[in-house]
Amino acid sequence: MRSNAAYNAVRSLPILLVLMVAAVARSAHAAPPQQAPLFSGAWSSTECEPRPGAPFAQRELTISGETYRLDLISFADARCTIPTLRARYEGRFAVRNPSSVIPEAWEVEFTARQVLLTPYVLNTADFLNSAPRGTCGREQWFVSLEQELAATSGCPLIGIDLRRPFVEYDIATIQGDRLLLGRRPPDGGYLFAPERRPIAFGPSLLRTGNVAILLPEVGEDRSFAVFLIAAGILLLVGSWGIGRTRYANLANADQFHVES
Repeated sequence: MRSNAAYNAVRSLPILLVLMVAAVARSAHAAPPQQAPLFSGAWSSTECEPRPGAPFAQRELTISGETYRLDLISFADARCTIPTLRARYEGRFAVRNPSSVIPEAWEVEFTARQVLLTPYVLNTADFLNSAPRGTCGREQWFVSLEQELAATSGCPLIGIDLRRPFVEYDIATIQGDRLLLGRRPPDGGYLFAPERRPIAFGPSLLRTGNVAILLPEVGEDRSFAVFLIAAGILLLVGSWGIGRTRYANLANADQFHVES
């Protein structure tokens, strides 16, 4: 009787351990009170957008999980028929917290790792060439010739400094097939500080396509849950072996008492 009771108690230990591991894994990956929308996709301007610092512009933005690419094309006319410059930003996209200012909006960050410029008219190429040599692209600028800025750590002439993290603190939300980002500052500068985060939306972008998500979405890192499951399996196997040994020892002890 004593050996059976001890065996039953030891046998129940793996079950309790598995239940504990499952409870911890569930709490570690519980759904947040508010779930961020899926921002991944291809988004484009549907109008010629007035933009501080440039007469008019259009945007083509691609977000794929935690990466993004933004093509910002400046134009000389209100109908966006005469392009003057394309600035391409590539880097990391991150969703942070729900906005404390705008309901259903999220605080997001665009961290540029690479910036490339393409002048489309001679005036723009000449303007870029007016920068001190070696401060805005390694080579001379020519019309329709793309050049990256990493070699010169940016281009101070147009406010791009890649010697430090090039982060824009923005807001975002999705309404149907539209992506809304924050309104640009009136001074035409960048959103380089959290206090410059917009409190209103600018012109919307239309979803023009879907993209494959190459990196995990925010909140989808399951490494901790996998670790807990593996630990539970090891505990289960180890406890089963301990239980068998303990039961054998108790059974031998009972047999010894009976024979005595």
